[in-house]
Amino acid sequence: MGIFDFMKKKAGKKLPPAEQYLNHLDRIFQQEPELYMEKSLIEGIPGVTTIVYRDIPKKGYTTAFTYGLSLVQHPAWKVGRAELCISVSSPRLDWAQAMGYIANKLRGDCPFSYGQLINFEEKISDDSEMDAFFIFAPSTIDKEDYLHIDIGADYKVSIASLYPMYSDEIEVYENIGLEKFWHHPNFDNYKVDRKKIKGE
Repeated sequence: MGIFDFMKKKAGKKLPPAEQYLNHLDRIFQQEPELYMEKSLIEGIPGVTTIVYRDIPKKGYTTAFTYGLSLVQHPAWKVGRAELCISVSSPRLDWAQAMGYIANKLRGDCPFSYGQLINFEEKISDDSEMDAFFIFAPSTIDKEDYLHIDIGADYKVSIASLYPMYSDEIEVYENIGLEKFWHHPNFDNYKVDRKKIKGE
């Protein structure tokens, strides 16, 4: 049973949260996404689905979102629950699938808060040497489209973005902080083969 079938069964006649979330994304991007599902690691709850939009925000790019992270609560989530997105200048699915894997594996244990680091500990994709992520606000969609989304559940959903980085940069990132890292001349939030940011 897929996640959308599962949510329909739970919701009955009411449009299920999974479909309302998907409709929210479809309204923004106006194209049919590809859906990929992770095998659930939590009994009774479906695995995380990765929703992939090709050529967004421009040709050759990939933008993707999770659904299913928010089905599991985390004590740090007081206002709403998280889902993830990623947007990179690469057509490869590896980036989206890595995000889905992370959400599926860490849900319930990780708050996915802004500024947080995730060391993937291996190359994310063959078109890059990047092997880690940091979390911040999405850059591909507007604030009203990623904060406090009403999906018809008894909670709101907010989307956080994964930004690929090199694990070699983690120490620098921790030393200078997210803001200075983001505004560093070498940083490009889409580019997966940018130059590394090094400490002074």
